Amino acid sequence: MDATLLFLISLEALGYVFWIIFTKNKYSFYRNITSTLMFLVALVILYRIFLLNIDFGSVLLFATILASISWLLGSILSIAELQKESKSYFFILLVITCIRSFAYEPYQIPSRSMVPGLQVGDFVLVNKHVYGLKFPGTNYLITKLKKPERNDVAVFVPPHTLCDASPLDARPDLASLTTAQSQLFLNQFSKLQKDRCTPNGIKYVKRVIGVPGDMVEVKGYEVWVNGIKLKHEIISDDDGELLIRETINDEIHVIRSLGLTDYAQHKWIVPEGKYLAIGDNRDNSLDSRAWGYFSEDTLVGKAEYIWLHWNSFSSIPSFSRNQRID
Repeated sequence: MDATLLFLISLEALGYVFWIIFTKNKYSFYRNITSTLMFLVALVILYRIFLLNIDFGSVLLFATILASISWLLGSILSIAELQKESKSYFFILLVITCIRSFAYEPYQIPSRSMVPGLQVGDFVLVNKHVYGLKFPGTNYLITKLKKPERNDVAVFVPPHTLCDASPLDARPDLASLTTAQSQLFLNQFSKLQKDRCTPNGIKYVKRVIGVPGDMVEVKGYEVWVNGIKLKHEIISDDDGELLIRETINDEIHVIRSLGLTDYAQHKWIVPEGKYLAIGDNRDNSLDSRAWGYFSEDTLVGKAEYIWLHWNSFSSIPSFSRNQRID
């Protein structure tokens, strides 16, 4: 664990012990000071957790367990105030944990890779139960409901963002590539992993183009799935910036291309348990064309609805982009 975070948690635990002592002995002045300091330390802990990219679901689960222990401790020590506050915190945290873990999780769009449909600063609701229920903060699947389908806008953790992932996790079909292709992928994957990996990985949002067993070919913005070319209709051309209607499984969405037809020419046969995902901003997206496939067990959920747009802290949050995600 991060040394700074461990120190802050230890400081918070020490403050909690003093809070109990001051409360039990009715030292209200010292108790109030301790409460204020604990609140400030808690804010710093949350900021540190954000910097370390620790899964917030795990944090909520841990906080819920601590609240239940604190509630029990209040009963054992006969401290009515501790018992009352811990009980209220426990139920609030339990409800939030259940909603975030099993229903919907908010996710902020961090890059332009899904333009024009998803803009930087969009907050989307991610359906956590559509593919199956997982134990909070883990990849342990409680129950499997359905598999991702082509055209799903999925949120997942790609292999190059996990420090313990190997190139074979991203391309189990590595042996089928030519020596030059294999070496190119290994060099690219190694560089991406070195620059971007964290212990828990980083969540990406992309459109699922290929499911297990699919043969997929990409040339520029054009895509063939199992030998059938996806329907594309150019709807605008602004000095080389193309907006294009793309149809997958009879569902239409809009993609963006700069017409760089040499940018990506790839062929894949998607292995079992793997998925091929590409950004709608075809010439400005770090996706399966660079880092390979993502695994079914790293799925977070399906992005379904834009509920808020907040580009920066200096701007005013807006609900003008509220809409379902195509």
